[in-house]
Amino acid sequence: MLQLLKDRNFLIFWIGEFISVIGDHISMLAFPWLVLQLTGSEMMMGLVFAAQGLPRAVLMLMGGAVVDRTSPRKVMLYTNIIRMVLMLVLAYLLFTDNVSIEIVFAIALAFGIADAFFYPATTSIVPSLVKKDDLQQGNALVQTTMWLGVIIGPLIAGFVIAGEANLGTHSAAAHAVGLGDDRAGLANAFALDSVTFFVSALTLLFVRTRNFEKEEDSGTSMLEEIKEAVVFVWQVPAFRLGFLGIAALEFFFQAPIFVGLPALADLRFEEGAYIYGLQIAAYGTGAFLGASSAGLFRAPKDENIVRIMFSLFTFSGATIALIVLYPPYWWGMVVFFIAGCGDSWIWVHFTTLLQKRTPEKLLGRVMSLLMFMSVGLLPIAAVIMGVAFEINLEGALIVASVAIMAACGIGALQPAARQFGTAKQIETESAAD
Repeated sequence: MLQLLKDRNFLIFWIGEFISVIGDHISMLAFPWLVLQLTGSEMMMGLVFAAQGLPRAVLMLMGGAVVDRTSPRKVMLYTNIIRMVLMLVLAYLLFTDNVSIEIVFAIALAFGIADAFFYPATTSIVPSLVKKDDLQQGNALVQTTMWLGVIIGPLIAGFVIAGEANLGTHSAAAHAVGLGDDRAGLANAFALDSVTFFVSALTLLFVRTRNFEKEEDSGTSMLEEIKEAVVFVWQVPAFRLGFLGIAALEFFFQAPIFVGLPALADLRFEEGAYIYGLQIAAYGTGAFLGASSAGLFRAPKDENIVRIMFSLFTFSGATIALIVLYPPYWWGMVVFFIAGCGDSWIWVHFTTLLQKRTPEKLLGRVMSLLMFMSVGLLPIAAVIMGVAFEINLEGALIVASVAIMAACGIGALQPAARQFGTAKQIETESAAD
């Protein structure tokens, strides 16, 4: 796996991606913490996530079509510049004490538009950088990079925002509304985030990629191009089941992780931002190890990958309830570490499987569909879960956990998880048998 880092072109890309991912996870912690301190409302946290996620969901499939028409590198470059400017603006407003929840909503909306194009690009670029035989190792390195950022980013954000850590707990009384001492820390966190996007954009200027096979210009609309990718995924039973299962998983997983658990940490611990950062970093540490091992050892057989994925995701869903039922922060770190190992390991193999079996001309759109299923439903989930968390935080988290375990457990038992031919091919094979 590390042999790829001897390729100067891939190494430059890897460094830029690593820095960008650190920035992503600084803002991933800082954004909900900013909203929570401004409003004291879990529901408002959910609405801000919805503001960021709605344009991302609506435009993501279009983003995949744009990637297929241009190149993943160009799309990543331009969107990193846009995200750098947005973080600079937010940092400046915090430094000057002029931030408001309305401004946060506007910046979240703009950030979501940029993400709609960045996500399909970043999941499509590896096949343009490495040979087909090196895809598993390339994806493993990219996933390792991402999860290393998950470890470092939240820890940096937690230290910057909260300052010196105090791991003691406090009563369940409501947190006082207002930025207070956190204002300068939040400003520094967003300023640092903008620097990471700048450095990442700079490295992309020096990366060279292979042009994908493209469809001849037949005058088809972007909507028809998107439909072509949807039809391709739907016709392959294992992909269809995998995509639907990922959508169900993420609907009940991301909102609890990024809306519910920060609120729970704020309720239980005096330095909630720091504790939440530790728990996310523990997940990232496990995911780092899982992604690394995926690049070092032989992959499972194709027909087993989707079934294994659902089995591992069942445990991931259980972690939410396990954290609610047993409060010590170290326990949350332990279960998140285990879940991270399995999640990232299988994600490397599922992504590689998808890239190998997808025609190059469809790659950007198919990967954008994968991203849509994994993050596109977050706006709806964030609103629904935000309201539920406002009513009963711990109860709603447990319900979400049970829903994930049920959906993924059922998915793991489906025969379609092992079928990679089209319906017509499967019917022909069955008749032959």
